[in-house]
Amino acid sequence: MQISMRFPRRLLAAVLIATVGAGSVAVGQVEMQRAVEKEPPTFFFDAMCYSSDKGDKSRIDVYVQIPHQAIKFAKEGDQFFGRYDVTLNVLTPTEQLVLEQNWSKDVRVDNFLRTTSNRFYSLTQRSIDIDPGQYHLLIQVRDFESQKTSEIRRSLIVTDFNKEPFSMSDIMLVNRISTDGESKSIVPIVSGNVAQQTDGFFTFFEVYNKAKADSIELTVKVRSMKNENLFEHIQMEATPGYKNQVFVKIDTLNLSMGTYVLTVDARQMHAAEGDTVDVVAQTSRTFSVRTDDLPAAVLDLTKAVDQLLYIARDNELRYIRDAENEEERRRRFLEFWSKRDPDPQTPRNELMEEYYQRVEHANKNFTHYLEGWRTDMGMVYIRFGAPENVERHPFDQNAKPYEVWYYYQSNRQFIFVDETGFGDYRLRYPTTDLWGRIR
Repeated sequence: MQISMRFPRRLLAAVLIATVGAGSVAVGQVEMQRAVEKEPPTFFFDAMCYSSDKGDKSRIDVYVQIPHQAIKFAKEGDQFFGRYDVTLNVLTPTEQLVLEQNWSKDVRVDNFLRTTSNRFYSLTQRSIDIDPGQYHLLIQVRDFESQKTSEIRRSLIVTDFNKEPFSMSDIMLVNRISTDGESKSIVPIVSGNVAQQTDGFFTFFEVYNKAKADSIELTVKVRSMKNENLFEHIQMEATPGYKNQVFVKIDTLNLSMGTYVLTVDARQMHAAEGDTVDVVAQTSRTFSVRTDDLPAAVLDLTKAVDQLLYIARDNELRYIRDAENEEERRRRFLEFWSKRDPDPQTPRNELMEEYYQRVEHANKNFTHYLEGWRTDMGMVYIRFGAPENVERHPFDQNAKPYEVWYYYQSNRQFIFVDETGFGDYRLRYPTTDLWGRIR
């Protein structure tokens, strides 16, 4: 069976698969799943953990940022009106619902250009007091006008700040700070992307001082994913009370596109001798550098070019890779995608965004000995999207575990077999690859 290599210019089907809980499966039993289509994430969210004023609980601050271009606006008089609904579910690691919050937000703008620009966005925030522990956060955003829903899921460890004599909150990346008397107002960088902060950016966190230390020494470091130390800053902070708010400026680093780790170590001053003791608390987070014309899932341009394997010809890949420098490589990469933009009149390239959402999904769900996008399941998922139905045979007698993916609209099916018994599924049918070559 030969698979056509024709890549449609229309927007690919939504690709997320909703997992249906099936419990244990008896010998010979078939587990069926029907894929539920969802929109790729069209928003950003960040969640940070702080000490709460309510007894033994901690506090989660949740920020949701929706670019205006992801909201469908309707004209009302001289203004443009949009609305979206947010659902926040907090779940245990076993998917038990702990709490749910729902809210809506209206957005009004005077200028049509603001309805389509990714430079403008709506920001909403909620705080939750909760017991310390491990949780999953599920955020769903539904556009009121289009009725489209997208979601993001993230794990979060809620720290018990009452256990230790000295501790620190999670780190917030700060876009800007405004001061009104003794109070400060801050706007977070919810996306975690600092590429637009050409003058540097601030970090905000809280220090909790049950030990009643007069001051601490803070060491702030920025490291690459290869553990290269790129930035280090040391500053002293007075800690007069239990809760102390700290801002640290991170200067412009001229970082290339990628993901970085920000770490803050706190050392307590020795009251008698004036020197410091070992690290008494640490907090860290990642941040990214990514230009606005690339999808949120693209953090490494070299890897993003490699991941074009399933839709690009050899000469197209060679042309991009042979660029003289990073900027030219980026230009050629965007040129490749602009030729496949399903709607050039809009600022977004929906096809590019969805392709790399599929890559991200493959990496999260199919990574084994290889990165998920390089596996057989990843290859099929990236090329064809979520199967319309999945038939699983994990415990058939006298047979190795296997899965059948059905694509009814295109009259295709794919059979993957776990040859080793360790979840390393290989494509066994069809016997040809995406280009019709015998495997």
